[in-house]
Amino acid sequence: MKLKLITYLIFAVATISAQVPTATIGALSNTICTERTITFTSSVNNAPTTYSWSVIPANAVNFIGSVSDTSVSLQFTKPGTAIITLLVANSSSFSATSQTLIATKSAKSSFNASLTTVGFPTELTLTNFSSNQTSVEWLFNNFAPDNSLNTTKTYTVGGAYSTTLVALGNFGCNDTSSYSFVIDDFSSVVLPNIFTPNEDGANDVYKPILKGIKDIDVTIYNRYGTLIHNWNRVGGKWDGYTTSGVKCSAGTYFVILTATGFDGKKYNMKNTIALIE
Repeated sequence: MKLKLITYLIFAVATISAQVPTATIGALSNTICTERTITFTSSVNNAPTTYSWSVIPANAVNFIGSVSDTSVSLQFTKPGTAIITLLVANSSSFSATSQTLIATKSAKSSFNASLTTVGFPTELTLTNFSSNQTSVEWLFNNFAPDNSLNTTKTYTVGGAYSTTLVALGNFGCNDTSSYSFVIDDFSSVVLPNIFTPNEDGANDVYKPILKGIKDIDVTIYNRYGTLIHNWNRVGGKWDGYTTSGVKCSAGTYFVILTATGFDGKKYNMKNTIALIE
């Protein structure tokens, strides 16, 4: 009886040691997005001692971490069909399991944001440079979503703002990019005192430096008190010519400015201008 029991135990141990290890790759959608890191996990039986992950084609993926761990993280760099395989083994046997995947090229979100620096309200111009998108959606913290390819928004109140561009790709392979900015809630006016209208592309026009100004009136006089130039709009400027189109000579001129800011502040300013040729 003892001999039979010992024989049975030896047979059982031998049978267990000879059992083939098996593994299952964790459930995952067969469609994945390129440029994203995906972690694959394994569920195993019969205690394998080694793991080995591989992908075909190998040049379509970057491995993040070791291919000999129980799980692996991959980043697919190219769209197309790929096969991921996990080989598990113990001291006496091995087995492999595979999953076929389809990698879809992800959209790439990219845009340029430009804020006007003269005048107020402040205008934000957004230009889309995304690629591989089927459509886009602009998200704001103070406006409704906008599905225009490019868009412009006007801000009439100072504060902290942000915008996000969602580039929508096939099969949910989307991408986002964001921009945050602050608009000051106070007005200011600075009057430069020199300009050089010599058409060299640098400092060729005279204009006040404005922030948060809703209306303005500017008048330029020569040293004899003769009116040379004037304007009454935000963004106006003097190019060094009189209102009748005569080029002004080098010398000293005088500027008188009145303005009102969106914050209610009033401006009454005077300054000299050195026109240098």
